[in-house]
Amino acid sequence: MKQYISRSCWKTILFLLIIAIMLPSLSGCADDEEPGISRIEWEDHDMRAGQFLNALINGDFTIAAEGFDEEMTRLLGVRGLRRAWRDTVRVAGAYTSVLDMSYMEHEGYDIYDIVTQHRNRSINTRVVFSEDGLVAGLFFTFV
Repeated sequence: MKQYISRSCWKTILFLLIIAIMLPSLSGCADDEEPGISRIEWEDHDMRAGQFLNALINGDFTIAAEGFDEEMTRLLGVRGLRRAWRDTVRVAGAYTSVLDMSYMEHEGYDIYDIVTQHRNRSINTRVVFSEDGLVAGLFFTFV
């Protein structure tokens, strides 16, 4: 009997590989530049979404907010991002793993839904990128 791996499973495996490749750059072992979302290619939103999530999980809110567009910086900024993530994680519990990642395009925006497993609940983090590669929207919902 043959077993097949579903398309969503392959996407999850690919996403986890991307995260594994990016982790050394987050630890600061790269050049003298500070690691951050700004060091990823503007067009590579897959990597930017993963790096943004890693910054949140690691508590690097300044690095995560570097990728905000002007409106997100004005409305949320570093303090608001820190507060929103910590309030969400306070309910969900400690991070354990990435469960799924999906992508869709809508009216010129690249939208990533990244579902993470936490001790108490799962969180869907929706990161919305504008055409110029900046974070133009961010939503946390419990799954």
